[in-house]
Amino acid sequence: MRLDIAGRLTGAALALAALAGALPALAQEQTPFKMNDAKGAQVSPERLKLANELLVANGEGSSFDTLIPGVIEQAAGSFVQANPDLIRDLREVAKQLAPQYENRRQEIVQILARIYAVQFDETELKDLLAFYRSAVGRKLVENRGKILDAGLAGIQAWSAAFSREMEGKVREEMKKRGFTI
Repeated sequence: MRLDIAGRLTGAALALAALAGALPALAQEQTPFKMNDAKGAQVSPERLKLANELLVANGEGSSFDTLIPGVIEQAAGSFVQANPDLIRDLREVAKQLAPQYENRRQEIVQILARIYAVQFDETELKDLLAFYRSAVGRKLVENRGKILDAGLAGIQAWSAAFSREMEGKVREEMKKRGFTI
């Protein structure tokens, strides 16, 4: 289950990054959510330690376990179109490279830890840790994948029904204008 969640999160992160790059006009029109700048902020070692513990407790630390192998596979796969005959060798190279770069996953965790350490003070981090270490917090982490899957399925069903409803409304309004569609 953890790999499924990580795969979905990785795919979602890559899709969001692509969307952000593809829609600059949309980004200009909307006011982005402003987080405190994590790059230049000074945080205490204790806050960073608590943030790292939080990432373990809430499961986010392992959410990106498949990111590095995925990026390596994508990089190798980018050469397939130019030379499809190399697909098997490119896959082997990707598998060979992945373990060499697995230790870079910690860089991702540190990015997230710094963000948490900037956003939350020490007391808040301790409160979050207490929650995620509680029975209900552990239950949330254990069931997050099922919850997300059920939520997405429900949203897809709602979206399909809403789309049919809107098609009917558009058809009705167009009929008022003398068009049959």
